Amino acid sequence: MTGVVAILWIIMCLPIGLFPLLNINQEILFSYSLLAQIITPTVAALCCYITSVVFPKDDAMRRVWSLLGTGVLCWGIGAILFAVYPLMHDGEETPYPWYADVGYLLMVPCVLAAFYVFKKSLHVDSPLWGRISAVFFFLAALALSIAFNLSKFTDSNAVLPYLVTLLYTFGDPLLLGGTIFVASLLAGGAVARPWWLVLIGLILYYAADLSYTYLVVNEQYATGDLIDVGWLLGFGCIAVAALMTRSLFKEF
Repeated sequence: MTGVVAILWIIMCLPIGLFPLLNINQEILFSYSLLAQIITPTVAALCCYITSVVFPKDDAMRRVWSLLGTGVLCWGIGAILFAVYPLMHDGEETPYPWYADVGYLLMVPCVLAAFYVFKKSLHVDSPLWGRISAVFFFLAALALSIAFNLSKFTDSNAVLPYLVTLLYTFGDPLLLGGTIFVASLLAGGAVARPWWLVLIGLILYYAADLSYTYLVVNEQYATGDLIDVGWLLGFGCIAVAALMTRSLFKEF
């Protein structure tokens, strides 16, 4: 089942790379990518939720997978709102900031909360190199995020756009730093393998977010761009990891 889902996920991502090569109409590519950005996080969230119920109600891992699922679902709700606005306003571009940004932004605290519960459940001390690496990657990502968002800050003439941009600026670096920190806690083995996949998925998500910010600032992004694959594959990795975990713990 897990292998089938992984293959289907890859097949679903292929059109975004193939459509431009086949000279498919840009509107079709736009619609396909927008739909995929709604379906993939929703399905990934569902996989996380059905995995969470494998664990007892008082088990920390039940909360971990529920929090991960909620974070991914929030992003998917943001994508739905982003897609709905043009339909409700005669094709107008979705404004920034808007309610969609609430969904996108909520993913980070949910995932970080999942990391916190996961770390507590391991009952192990984080290695010094792990803490140093997490801080280093956070600071490096923060420097990039500030550089890419600097024009948004200078262009902001109201409190709300400034605040939303500030949350985005810190959100992705925190997510990357947390991902590196959790990676330092993991060892090998069947139980850890799905978590490596979760972390790979979040790194792909971060890379897509970073590329998106750069392209938007330089007015080079359009929905259906190749970087959209980063989000889709990122959610795919989380979905497959959830199903791997479910298969593993259903045996016990």
